[in-house]
Amino acid sequence: MDDYCAILRSLPSGSEVNIHTNDKSYYNAIFKKIYPRTSIALFMIDQFYSYGGVPILIHCSKISSMDLPFSMQDVSDEDE
Repeated sequence: MDDYCAILRSLPSGSEVNIHTNDKSYYNAIFKKIYPRTSIALFMIDQFYSYGGVPILIHCSKISSMDLPFSMQDVSDEDE
């Protein structure tokens, strides 16, 4: 997918996603919001630790792939 900013704009705040960049993967990241003017998205990672999570900012152009919540995935591949 080429336009991850468009996907993130339609993603509800609080959605859990896996974000992959060329440098690192962030599993079970909680999407908080996207800043459309800068194309930067805010996520919370490591929310299961005692300190409650770490906010990170990722520019849409740095995302190489993203695993969306099951409810948002294309269901056209379901068995009939």
